[in-house]
Amino acid sequence: MRAVLTFSLLWAQELLPIVNIQAPGIQGIDRSILQQLQQDITQYLSTNRFSDDVFAPNERIKCLFSIVITALPNPTRFEGTIQVQAIRPVYNSTYETLTFNFNDPDLRINYTATQTLQFSENTYVDNLTALLNFYAYMILGMDYDSFGAESGLPYFQKAQQILNLAAANSNEPGWQPTGNFLRSRYWVMENLLNSSYKAFHTLFYRYHREGLDKMHKDPSAARETLLQVLQDMVRFSQENPNSTLIRLFVDTKGTELMQIFQKSLPEQKQRFVAAMKQLDPNNLSGYENLLQEGGR
Repeated sequence: MRAVLTFSLLWAQELLPIVNIQAPGIQGIDRSILQQLQQDITQYLSTNRFSDDVFAPNERIKCLFSIVITALPNPTRFEGTIQVQAIRPVYNSTYETLTFNFNDPDLRINYTATQTLQFSENTYVDNLTALLNFYAYMILGMDYDSFGAESGLPYFQKAQQILNLAAANSNEPGWQPTGNFLRSRYWVMENLLNSSYKAFHTLFYRYHREGLDKMHKDPSAARETLLQVLQDMVRFSQENPNSTLIRLFVDTKGTELMQIFQKSLPEQKQRFVAAMKQLDPNNLSGYENLLQEGGR
C-alpha cells in the first residue's frame, strides 16, 4: 500500500491523466469545443486531490479517459461512451499493467466552453464532474487493491457516495440498477462493496503482488502463482455466477494473460486455457491458439 509522504503539496495530486475525445460520426460539431472539454477534463483530474495521501511525481497513477461522442442532441448536450483505464508499474521492471479497464456506454453530459468544472465529493454538481469523481475513486481503489488486499475499500466507498448522490439528484443513466448489467457503474460498484464477493479483492492483490511483481525473479514460479489465482477465480465465478467482477477482471487482464502464457510450458498453457474457458468462454478460440504455439 502506498505510504503517506511528506512532499510539498505541489505533488499532492494522485492522477496523471491522458484524455482523448473523438466524435467520428457527428457532422458539423465544433471541434474547438471538444478540445476545450478535453483540456478541462485533463486539468480537473490532474489538479484536484481525491485522497489524503501525497504522491511523488513518479507515483502518480497513469490513466486513460477515451470518450467517443455518438450523439449531439443540442450544442451543449453530449452523449456517447467513455472507456477508463488505469495503469500500474510492475516491480523491478519497465512493464506496466492495467488495473482497471471499463467501457461505460452511458456518457451523458452537459457542457459549455465557458463553464468551470467544480470539484465536490459531498454534493452533486453535474453529471460530468460526478463521472470524473466516480472514476477517479475507482482508479484509486483498484490501484490500492493491487498493493494490499482490500486496501482500496475507502476509495470504493467514496465512489459509492458519488454514485448515491448522482442517483438521487439526476435522471442520467448508469447510476441506477438498470441497463447493461455487465457494463453498469451501479453493479460494478455494488459488487466491489458486496461482502459476498470479498474474495475477489484478495485474488486481485495476489495476482499483482505475488504474481506480476515477482515475474522478474522467477518467471516460471510467477506463472504458477498466476495459474493458482486463475483457478481460484474460476471457483469464485462458479460460486458467484452473477458477479460483474469476472467480466471486469477479464476485460482488464485477458490480453495480458495471453502474452504471459504465450511463452510458458505446454502444461501451463493447458491449465491456463482450461481456466479461461470458464472465465472468458466468448474468447476461447483466441486462448486455444496458444496450444498450437511452441513453449519457451
